[in-house]
Amino acid sequence: MVTSASAGPEASDNGYRSYGESAVQCVTRIRGLLDSGVTTEMIRAILPFLAGPDEIHLAPDSLTPRTAALLRGEIDRIQAGIDCLARNCDRLRAYLAAVQPDPGA
Repeated sequence: MVTSASAGPEASDNGYRSYGESAVQCVTRIRGLLDSGVTTEMIRAILPFLAGPDEIHLAPDSLTPRTAALLRGEIDRIQAGIDCLARNCDRLRAYLAAVQPDPGA
């Protein structure tokens, strides 16, 4: 039996691989970050410091200037996307209100 985490998953007789809970959690974390629009470069930079959905293990003195710049850029990119979505949502609401006025008003 393989016990080392770096050895990879062990194959069963039917060829299926068996992954440990920590590997499943890591994949789930990465999938969630990708689904929310975080770039693979950013995930690569922050993944070693993520222990769970709300747990970050990063001592302030271990944040490199490059990683800090990546984080700032990612925050700006995400905020721009949020702003764009909010504007589009407002426009769609205004359009709907103009073409289909609220009958109760």
